[in-house]
Amino acid sequence: MPRVANPLTKVRKRLEACCFAEVNFKNLAKDKDKASDPDKHRNFYRSRVPIQREIVPAADEALDIACERLGVDRAMVHGFVDNDPAMGASCYDVRGNAVVSMTSGAIERFTIPEMTYVFGHELGHYVMPDRGLCNLRPDGKPASMEDAIIYRKLEISMDRFGMVACQDYKVAAVAFLKLHSGLGAQHITDDVVSYAKEAIKGYVQDYTEYLHDAFTTHPSLYARIRALSHFSESEEYLKLVGRKGGKPHAEVDAEVAKDLHATLDYYASKLMDDVIFDVNNHLAAAQVHFDGKCEVGRYDVHPQIKPEENVIKAILGDIQKTPADKRDEEVNARLDGLIRHAILRCPYRMTVHLEALLPKLADTKFHESAQKFALRFQEYLVKHRAGEQI
Repeated sequence: MPRVANPLTKVRKRLEACCFAEVNFKNLAKDKDKASDPDKHRNFYRSRVPIQREIVPAADEALDIACERLGVDRAMVHGFVDNDPAMGASCYDVRGNAVVSMTSGAIERFTIPEMTYVFGHELGHYVMPDRGLCNLRPDGKPASMEDAIIYRKLEISMDRFGMVACQDYKVAAVAFLKLHSGLGAQHITDDVVSYAKEAIKGYVQDYTEYLHDAFTTHPSLYARIRALSHFSESEEYLKLVGRKGGKPHAEVDAEVAKDLHATLDYYASKLMDDVIFDVNNHLAAAQVHFDGKCEVGRYDVHPQIKPEENVIKAILGDIQKTPADKRDEEVNARLDGLIRHAILRCPYRMTVHLEALLPKLADTKFHESAQKFALRFQEYLVKHRAGEQI
């Protein structure tokens, strides 16, 4: 099949302003231009009802509108109904085609404008695929807390694509409320202000409470609704929908980042800080154990995360409780455990930390041991991202 120009090039250029923060089209994997190959998803027609005007008219109309407003060629988009009473939608790139599905539960509860928003969001995953933007494990989950933060930024961009498709902030916000509650219009209102006042009660100062949340791929509903409100006032969005005025892109993104930080990213960052702190102190304790001494100042490589002598002494005290012939093994086991924590939480930051630390230990006997630790960290990291057990 002859090569053709990538049909998404013009779409991406037009929608560039929808990208949030550093997660943008410039970071996409450099795929070769792809030809359309609609035959590759024939199995969908055997197992699901296709979204066509003659069969599922309201959903087809919404999909048409979303494609038109985003600038996506409708011939490249193939819609299907998932037989599922729950509310949801998905989109897959199948050989250059967008295969979009929406559950029967969502189609029954959404209005056409609300479906248009959801289809616009899902088509965003076709226009701006996550390949290369962050590390995902084979099961599709973020490989670390840091990758989850990147993915949450990606979802903010997807929401913005949905806004361009439906062109109405209130419609998008109500679609969110319906999607997260499972309720239809007769049971839920469009009072997003009252929702926001209640939702913010869920956030507390104990960052350890967010250990599970920190791996989620989507921002909180509260942050997403506020993010769309900010975007609806931006000059880029207003330009895309044919209006003038609005706030500068940088100002809007700063407000969105502030909300993400206030609802989850700050707490995730604290959980990452804990790992860097533990690794730093355990390496210092390991140096004392193996060499009989260490200069704590050498481990002072992070302005906010400094080693603490009392913590190092406490670690050494715990090691001393182990039988003498088992202490080396205990030290290495502790370090291996911290490698696993670092890989799950902050592999990028740990890599940078070790790159800064190793030169400061270059003239010590412990340097070789620290190098082995760094090498083990990288080996485990590769295995983890490949889906292997570490």
